[in-house]
Amino acid sequence: MASTELATERALYIGNTIATVIYGGIIFLYAYSTYLLMTSSKPVQRRQLFYICYGGLLLLLLTVSAASNEAFGELMWIEKRNNSGGPPAFFAANLAAWYNVFGSAADCASNILTDGLLLYRCYIIWGSSLPVIVIPAIIYLGSGSMALMMVIESAMPMSDIWQGLAAQFGISWVALTVSFNIIVTALIVSRLLFFHRRVRSVLTHEQRSTYTGTVAILVESALPFTVLGISYLVTYIQGVPSATALGAVWGTVVVLTPHLIILRVASGVAWSRDTGSNITQTTLHFHRNLSSGSSNMIKTNP
Repeated sequence: MASTELATERALYIGNTIATVIYGGIIFLYAYSTYLLMTSSKPVQRRQLFYICYGGLLLLLLTVSAASNEAFGELMWIEKRNNSGGPPAFFAANLAAWYNVFGSAADCASNILTDGLLLYRCYIIWGSSLPVIVIPAIIYLGSGSMALMMVIESAMPMSDIWQGLAAQFGISWVALTVSFNIIVTALIVSRLLFFHRRVRSVLTHEQRSTYTGTVAILVESALPFTVLGISYLVTYIQGVPSATALGAVWGTVVVLTPHLIILRVASGVAWSRDTGSNITQTTLHFHRNLSSGSSNMIKTNP
C-alpha cells in the first residue's frame, strides 16, 4: 500500500511538472497566434475574432485547472503534510474538494471545446460533408454527457474520481472521447493522404508539405492527442498510479491541440472550405494541359 501511495504522489508531481511546461508553450502559442491574427493584412473578421476568443477561453480554462492542481499539491505536500495520515490521507480525503471539482469541470469544458473544433475541422477538410460527421457527432454528444455526469458525481462528499460511480462516468467519458478522436483522426488522415497522392505530380514539395505533409497531418488530425488519449484510457481502466501523471498531461494537451491548429489558421496554411476544391481544380487543369500537350506532339510528329 505504501509503495502504491508513493507511486501515486510521484506520478502526480511528474504530471504537474510536465503539464506546467506545456502550459508555458501554450501561452506563447496563443500570444503569437493572436499577434498574427491581429496584424494580418486583411481587416480583422469575425472568424479571426472567434479564434482569438476561443483560444483565450481555452487558456483561461487551462489556467483554472492548473491552479487547482497546484493548490492541491501545495496543501497536500506543504500545508497539511503533518495531518493525521500525511499526504496519502489528505489525497484520499480531498478528491471531492471544491477546487478539485472546479479543476475537473474546467478540464471537461476544455475537452468539449477541443472536440468541437476537431469535429468542425473534419467537416471542413471533407468538403463540408455532413454525412461524414454524423457518427462522430453522436459520440461527441455522448462524451459531453458523460463528462457532465462525472463532474456532478465527483462533487459529492467523499467521492473519488478514481473509484466508484465517479470513476465509471470518468472512464465512459474518456472512452467516448478517445473513440471520437480515433474516428476523427482516421477521417482527417485518410482525406489528407488522399490529396497527398493526388497532387504528388502537380505541386512542388513545399506546396505539398504545407497542406498534406507530415506536420499538416499531425496537427490537423490531432494524432498525438489521440495516441496520448489511448494511453491514458488504458491506465485509467487499470487504475495504476501512472494514470495520475497521464491524466494531468492529457488534460493539458487537450488545450495544446487546438492552439496548434489556430496557429496554422493564423499563419494562413490551415485547410479552409476551398482548399480541397482548389487542389482538385489544379490537378484537373494540370492533366488537361498535359493531355493537350501530348495531343499536339502526336499531331506534329510525322
